[in-house]
Amino acid sequence: MALALVATASGLIASVFAVSRMLAMLTNMKMIPHSHFGMPGTIKDHTLVYTVVIAGFLTVFFDLSRIASLGAFFYLVMDMIIHWGVFRHLRQEMGAHGWVLLTAIALDAFVLAAFAGMKWQSDPLIVVIVVIGIVGMALVFLFVGFSWRAIQSEEAITTRVEFGFSFQLLEGSI
Repeated sequence: MALALVATASGLIASVFAVSRMLAMLTNMKMIPHSHFGMPGTIKDHTLVYTVVIAGFLTVFFDLSRIASLGAFFYLVMDMIIHWGVFRHLRQEMGAHGWVLLTAIALDAFVLAAFAGMKWQSDPLIVVIVVIGIVGMALVFLFVGFSWRAIQSEEAITTRVEFGFSFQLLEGSI
């Protein structure tokens, strides 16, 4: 019994730290927006607090089967997004075969649809929550896309100013 408790606690702590460090890394890469919310400390400290708060919220408001279902849904969605990103942007660089990536996306979509159908029959609330979460993820991706375009435009203007093309900037012929 004691061994099971120690194993569970160490697995939980390892997962929390892994997720918080990944969020910190993505935040440092400017892929995730960050707010300090008035907290002192580094980004790593903040992401650790955010991870624990979100995990606590999920634990209080959902039972274990719902949390597992959320994890399965979002894993499949993120797996599809990653495969699509590799297909669109890294396929040649990685030497990946397009048909393998598209097959993986199709299989993920099939499993996701089957899982959603089963969950809709047994627990429709979790499917509604997942749909809301996926819409939220889509909004985040749109926001990040617009932010990256704005940052790239700012960097282009700054680069042009640094190289002495301020006349073009004043003329508006960028």
